[in-house]
Amino acid sequence: MNSSKDWLVNLTPQRTGRLNLLCLPFAGGGSSAYHSWPAALPPDVTVWAARLPGRESRLLEPPLAYLEEMVRELVQAVKPLATIPYVLFGHSMGALIGYEMVRRIRYMGGPMPESLIVSGCGAPHLPAPGKPLHTLPHNELVAALRDYGATPQALLDNRELLDLFLPTLRADFKAAETYRHRPGMPLSCPITVLRGDSDVEVTAEHCDGWAELTSGPCDQHCYVGGHFFIDTARDQVLGTIAGLLAGCAA
Repeated sequence: MNSSKDWLVNLTPQRTGRLNLLCLPFAGGGSSAYHSWPAALPPDVTVWAARLPGRESRLLEPPLAYLEEMVRELVQAVKPLATIPYVLFGHSMGALIGYEMVRRIRYMGGPMPESLIVSGCGAPHLPAPGKPLHTLPHNELVAALRDYGATPQALLDNRELLDLFLPTLRADFKAAETYRHRPGMPLSCPITVLRGDSDVEVTAEHCDGWAELTSGPCDQHCYVGGHFFIDTARDQVLGTIAGLLAGCAA
């Protein structure tokens, strides 16, 4: 197992916060997706991002293709962060990772987060719409990525870079698409659900189901945008998260 230094990136090394926020990646994403976030969040929050194998400084490491592997490693890495109050945020695949991390931490008797923020992801115990992407042929997968709009056009147009990037993306898609929810006790921590109003695969009805997975409060927020509303409605999203963090462990 790699050390926590491999798995976590401190985006605010100059801060010693009263609260830790750990941001978990969407499929194909890395810690760089969250580099601009700290400036919009409370100054007493230390912001961390998970860095999975197969991207950024870990590009040459083989990616993980099963969510359970990601969760197992990240739960070990997050232990130092959980010595003070902490919050988990995850978008899309990252929401599934965060949810399963909290379940595993509870099973191991660790401290629960102040809150779990799930973004761009329907409740995992409900049937997921859409066809699997990880098995698509090259051209169809690239076309699907164009439709999603999160992959830079320059990358999609560069075959050499694309060949380097696609194995990691396929592995991430496989991890999310082969994940199956196992019934269990509801969590006790609050869950905040974020979604885009034009995300056809993550509807209000799919998000309503998160309330069944916690005995704590569950709030839902909707923003203008598709699956990557966290980019197109960035200021509004970070305003919501900043308000939530300001009220945590106050």
